[in-house]
Amino acid sequence: MKKHTYITGTGNSDKLQLIEKSISMLHDSPRLPNLRMLYKSATDMLSEGFIWGSGWWMQNSFGFAMGAIPLLDPFWSRIMQNSYDAFWKRMGDGHRSGLDDGISYEDKYFGYHFVAPDGSLGDCVRPGIGIVYRQGDGDIDAHDWFYEGTAAGVMVEAELLLFDRRPEQILAYLPLLRRSLDFIESARAENGLFLVGPSANLLAPSYGGSPTDEDGTPNKGYLTGVSITYAAALKKTAALCRIVGDTETAGEYEQRMHRTLDALPQLLTDDGYFIKSMDPDGTKHGVYGADRYGYLESVCNVDAVAWGVVGAEISRSIYEKIASVSGIRPAGILCNNYPHLDDTLLHYRNHTNGPDTLLYPSGDWVDGGCWGTVEGRAVLAYLKTGAFDDAFRAAGVYMNWAEEYRQDEPFSQWGFNTNNSWQSENDEHTICDRPVAVMIDNFAPVTCLLRGIFGWDADENGLIAKPQIPEDILSLHQHFPIHYAGCRIYAAYTGGNAPLTVYMNGTKLSMQEDGSVHIPAEVLCRVEEVCLHFDRSGADSVLNVNDLKASDRLTGDIDGLPEELAAIYKECAAEIETTTDPCRAAHLKEVLSAAETAAIRRRLPFDRHELRPMTKEKIEGILHLYDQTVKELYDGLKHRN
Repeated sequence: MKKHTYITGTGNSDKLQLIEKSISMLHDSPRLPNLRMLYKSATDMLSEGFIWGSGWWMQNSFGFAMGAIPLLDPFWSRIMQNSYDAFWKRMGDGHRSGLDDGISYEDKYFGYHFVAPDGSLGDCVRPGIGIVYRQGDGDIDAHDWFYEGTAAGVMVEAELLLFDRRPEQILAYLPLLRRSLDFIESARAENGLFLVGPSANLLAPSYGGSPTDEDGTPNKGYLTGVSITYAAALKKTAALCRIVGDTETAGEYEQRMHRTLDALPQLLTDDGYFIKSMDPDGTKHGVYGADRYGYLESVCNVDAVAWGVVGAEISRSIYEKIASVSGIRPAGILCNNYPHLDDTLLHYRNHTNGPDTLLYPSGDWVDGGCWGTVEGRAVLAYLKTGAFDDAFRAAGVYMNWAEEYRQDEPFSQWGFNTNNSWQSENDEHTICDRPVAVMIDNFAPVTCLLRGIFGWDADENGLIAKPQIPEDILSLHQHFPIHYAGCRIYAAYTGGNAPLTVYMNGTKLSMQEDGSVHIPAEVLCRVEEVCLHFDRSGADSVLNVNDLKASDRLTGDIDGLPEELAAIYKECAAEIETTTDPCRAAHLKEVLSAAETAAIRRRLPFDRHELRPMTKEKIEGILHLYDQTVKELYDGLKHRN
């Protein structure tokens, strides 16, 4: 039976096991949902998963993508690029509607009558149908354009390009990024903030703008999330410009970034955390404990820390505020706000300020629900502030649900998820129409934990790493690489009380004052693989790639696989021996590995049922996931012809 070991280490076994399980979910785990399950052969891209078909949502995938980019090999990095290209190909231009050419589809969610401004991205895209330019839940006609979602799209693309680092790719995408950045810039007000209307935020439709007019017409407010995500996007795009020698545009973007950062203090509370928004008259929304709009908003606050938009002092005060409000993490994972919203578009129109006026009760959806896409960014924020136990606890909660193939999104009842509305289940769990769920959102805590523990980052000069590893992990050897500019980087950590030193293939590297190491791009571009060893032991031990690199050879073990899948395996196994196309070979290997994993799953017990019953229907659903993954990957080979 095949069994990959993705890490070895010493110290806290629970944390080490969590790292191991997290890595396996990006590969071919027979015990956990894995990324292959979200591949769609029709589009050659990833999908949201569960009941959402082939759709790909910007806000739902954002946390996953920002964690995953350094972790994905070239094959899956290409699939991720395809997924976001679905947005770029349908970007607003001031003329096109949301529907793809030749499509007649009478559905408000795809905004068939909306023509988005030039540079605007959207909330959701479904190739073959179109793009949702405005967030689709609620009164879509009253919603503004998806400003913060557009900034997130720029961030993801810039990050992909920074880790890929091919000048020709950067030059191809920079004009698209320019149009989106200019679109966001058009919403800037004289005070340096961004004035936008309802549902322009990354967890829409939880933002209602400012109070409506008497006739219900929505008004705009200064949304903190736009400033934070836009500032981070500008920094990354400026770095891309410098890579290709466009210093003039880089300088322009940096000026915009500084203007944005200079205006941000208007949105800080006296306690050093961010409000959610501010009305044009100065009324603040999200001052915890205030008589009105007195909730704590988590999304913009963890993003500010995760993306390095604020310094160490504000990062610490943000973390301390979150830690001080027990109601925002009652189940160990982060609710997007607490105690409840009283400023949605429905609140304004109904002249109410209590909970439960949205589609779902407070604690179940955008008002107090727990979203994996946000949790991933929270994990990055916790690691950056040294709150290691918080990061591992949060990722561990999501892992517990993943082990039962219940990646619900969002988790309801303030994270306790005793009854999830989207599964059509009752409180006793004797009825559940959808016992199995795999969704991209819940891969965010996984990928962000893996990215965050070594602090992988990239800028115009090269690769950056900064270990953020708790003291109770005494050693950690990762047997899978991260990827940068065509180079595979294997990482190891040895704990201790000595000053941190870093070695690359046995050669000592210089450290920055903040404990990070910067490796010039030209160094890594010259080699295929390197070993980075972060050492606090003082022993100056030498590790090389062969000490870390693990075999990923196929086993040929498909015992028990259904006949149809066994035939696929044999066909692909024969072809991989003869193909000379590396892209097709990589895809064939994915099919073969998925088939071997499907066979193993059949021989393992179905014994995880602490959270939900392991019924016959659920077992059948889990096996179907593995079988369907083989078929989807096999059908996707048509894209490699």
